[in-house]
Amino acid sequence: MVEMFYTLSITFPVTLAALGTGIGQGLIGFSSLKALNTQPHAATEIRNVSLIGMSLTETAGILGCVVSLVLFYDTSIPVSYEYAAYGKMGIAFAIGLSSLVAGIAASLPAQAACLSVARQPFFSNKILQFMLITQTVIMTPNIFGFVMALLINSKTQTIFNFPGGLQLLSSGLAIGLGSIGPCIGLSIFAHAACMAIGVNRKAYGKILAFTFLSEGIIETPAIFSLLISLVIWNFDVVATTSDLQGIGFLAAALCIGFSTMGTGISGGKTGATACTQIGNNPDIYSTMSRIGFLALAMIDTFAIYGFIVSIILIYFAA
Repeated sequence: MVEMFYTLSITFPVTLAALGTGIGQGLIGFSSLKALNTQPHAATEIRNVSLIGMSLTETAGILGCVVSLVLFYDTSIPVSYEYAAYGKMGIAFAIGLSSLVAGIAASLPAQAACLSVARQPFFSNKILQFMLITQTVIMTPNIFGFVMALLINSKTQTIFNFPGGLQLLSSGLAIGLGSIGPCIGLSIFAHAACMAIGVNRKAYGKILAFTFLSEGIIETPAIFSLLISLVIWNFDVVATTSDLQGIGFLAAALCIGFSTMGTGISGGKTGATACTQIGNNPDIYSTMSRIGFLALAMIDTFAIYGFIVSIILIYFAA
């Protein structure tokens, strides 16, 4: 039974990734058709934006497929199928959750870009460039999950006890859960920013500058999750270790994972509101940007608290 679950776990990364990518591409297609109905004369520009947006969204599906293929062609025999199965679950969380969320989240700026091109067809190149920037940033938590999935797989075959199995499971869970909030937050922000450019193309430069700094702050919780995931993965687990250490790993993963969810989403909504206001009235950029950056910095402190407590849990259990 354990061996069967161990083998079936190969399908989890590509299945979850395909689900997110399929939903995301469908939403882009829906928005592109809506934009065409609004502005039929911009058919070429809208088509280009939608196709490129779909291509970038498909990155999540490709990463999930690559991980499944790596697992499929891995012919090494684990020391213990039972504990190695925990590692496979960690891989599913790391790449599966991040790909599922990123596939849907990356579609939001593409949807907004299609509608903005319908409003500003002669500004389509700038809108397309902006969409590419925001979509690339949204995909970074998914890339973090991809890297951690490969690292976890490199240790799966050598795990021989329960704490070691929980270690790999927790490592994947930390980055998997930790990617949800930042991905959603980045997508909410990017959607609002693309729509703001469609409303007022003269605000493009100010929105672009605000976007670079804001997305860096919104993405910070995902970096915290990656660091916790790496710390858990790199920790030495010996045969005499009690089960408490494995439970400590799991608690740390849940701590950083859930503490970054609200932070990422709230940061995205705050930045999105600021972007909308800048688009409506570019003259208030200076005031709005200062207030926005201050609010984003304050929101990120909750992720810092989760990061500190996660570190304490890891080393206290040791």
